[in-house]
Amino acid sequence: MPSLSPDVLAVLLPLGILIAALLLFGTGLVWARHRDRQNERQDREKLAQAILDLVEPWAGSRSAALAWYQTYTISALGGLTAEQLMAQGKADEVIAYIAHIRQGGYA
Repeated sequence: MPSLSPDVLAVLLPLGILIAALLLFGTGLVWARHRDRQNERQDREKLAQAILDLVEPWAGSRSAALAWYQTYTISALGGLTAEQLMAQGKADEVIAYIAHIRQGGYA
């Protein structure tokens, strides 16, 4: 195997280190993005379960609460369903709406 000149090694070694660092950094970014998406999905699922827990007592069953969550349009919140509002990141508005109704407010 032919040996490389010191000048070539002086260029290749830092270049190799740079490429390795970029690969590791890129892998870290991909992992962090995946982790953040997982956390967001879990948070949305927890919020959806919390909403179903609030609705279930007056809906009569879990399946009825889920049907309400997916199909009932809420006029006070733009005519969207709770599921659609959740997809838009408006879980707090849905929870506030349900709390208002539980306190005797009008739908």
